[in-house]
Amino acid sequence: MPIRAYNVLISQIGAGYWLQQPLWGEVANTPIIMGGNNLQIVRLGETKALPNPLPTDVTAYLVTRISAAQSSAGSLLLGKLINLGSLDISGASGTFTDGSAMPTITELGTSNITASAVFVEVTTALSGAPGSFTITYVDQDGNAAETTTAQALGASAPVRSGGWVVLNSPDWGARDITAAARSGGTTPTGTIKFWGMIPLTILPGTTSNVVWSENLLTGTFSLPRLGAGDMIGGFVFNNNTQAIVGDVFVVGDN
Repeated sequence: MPIRAYNVLISQIGAGYWLQQPLWGEVANTPIIMGGNNLQIVRLGETKALPNPLPTDVTAYLVTRISAAQSSAGSLLLGKLINLGSLDISGASGTFTDGSAMPTITELGTSNITASAVFVEVTTALSGAPGSFTITYVDQDGNAAETTTAQALGASAPVRSGGWVVLNSPDWGARDITAAARSGGTTPTGTIKFWGMIPLTILPGTTSNVVWSENLLTGTFSLPRLGAGDMIGGFVFNNNTQAIVGDVFVVGDN
């Protein structure tokens, strides 16, 4: 039966409808994307996404607990990541590959189109003089797509480094990215990816070498529902050399 009470949740776990995914991340303190604040990237280990297709008799994944230990201080924001697109910066102005728009979710019984800050990640290391990038996006209110000002790419930025994109004022989020381009640079090479996020929790990592854990069963018993292939990942708010290890505990709803 669908999980609507603690005893049903316990029954699901007892019946084997659970999954414990590793969480890990590691990045050195080296030059990164220069737009917005510096961030470090964290991902689920190996599979990087929840199983797809859904297992037999499972209709959704419920995240019940997230735990992590990290080597440097810095709050850890974790959520469902949405691939908004990627940009190969080589060539005359780069090549944009479109991703997905932010999803529609049900809140208070109403379907709402979500919007998100735009996070950027280096997926192929950048060259020494990569230039700058812009994105063209639909804002949180659904207004016609507009283009950001150019934002510098970090010289020789390594894989998994990142930051967030500074949107045009007064925008706080994007529903979709429709285009991206690179300008300037000297023989630029590398690839960056743009992510949106639906937050799940934030771990306040104000101290180094401490284990942080968030029990999503407490409070209002509101368990985030995720689907097949959804990716849980996140960002650490610092630019230190960083290592993180932990896990995400998921129960299958039916």
